[in-house]
Amino acid sequence: MPVYFGYGQRLPRAVKTLIIANVAIFVFTTFMVTWKGLFFNLFGLVPYFVNHRLMVWQFFTYMFFHADIAHMLINMFVLWMFGTELEHNWGFRDFLKYYFICGIGGGVLGWFTSFIGLSNPLIPTIGASGAVFGILVAYGLMWPDRLIYFWGIFPIKALHLVLLLGAIDLFSGLSRSGGNIAVFAHVGGGVTGFIYLKYGWRIMIHLESFMKRMKQRRFTVTQGGAFRSKSSDIKDNDNTAHPDIDEEVDRILDKITREGKDSLTAREKNILDRASNRKRR
Repeated sequence: MPVYFGYGQRLPRAVKTLIIANVAIFVFTTFMVTWKGLFFNLFGLVPYFVNHRLMVWQFFTYMFFHADIAHMLINMFVLWMFGTELEHNWGFRDFLKYYFICGIGGGVLGWFTSFIGLSNPLIPTIGASGAVFGILVAYGLMWPDRLIYFWGIFPIKALHLVLLLGAIDLFSGLSRSGGNIAVFAHVGGGVTGFIYLKYGWRIMIHLESFMKRMKQRRFTVTQGGAFRSKSSDIKDNDNTAHPDIDEEVDRILDKITREGKDSLTAREKNILDRASNRKRR
């Protein structure tokens, strides 16, 4: 029997899996007190180890470790509160992809700031805050006027809340007043999420379309030993949309008919924009 939280929506698979994974790893590291520092150095993001020992997996693994229970609970609460509705709109695959892209983007900015003296390259960065801040950015862009009660008391629009938290983190990082909080991971996750939502869907569509065309090509050997593509005689008409895009556009138009234009996700709006541009050309 499904369990419902918050807005009366079932806890979706990606959010549930991420929460379980983070809680399980926190409990494990809590009981492994002797090895806790070793785990943080191996799987937290330590810029020095990335540079000198090529521990590049840390850009991914640092998201699953937390310093204390308050750190973990706040991140998981925000993930549940804002991620649930996003995953219901985007689906499991797109949501999970976005979450990890934001988390890695946050880690990259945190790693980069160690080069310019804004962070210590020997101190591990841990926590899901970068990925979670990317979730906040997506929520603020999709439902900018929705009221959020900050600290459960002060009503503020979702977009304004995101801008306020981002400004606080940026100021704390540049003034070095953030203490032990990896504020640049927050900023990096938010900026990565913004860039991905504005341009990433379109890039991914073009990339997937290109990969499919490459897989469909077949090469034969002509007289003289030269290679020729079997599809080389077929000219690509730029005014003809890719068949996969046509099917997706039909599905989106049906969704508009049923639920209205406001129900579209950022990805679906970008697909319509791309199809519209093709028709104009």
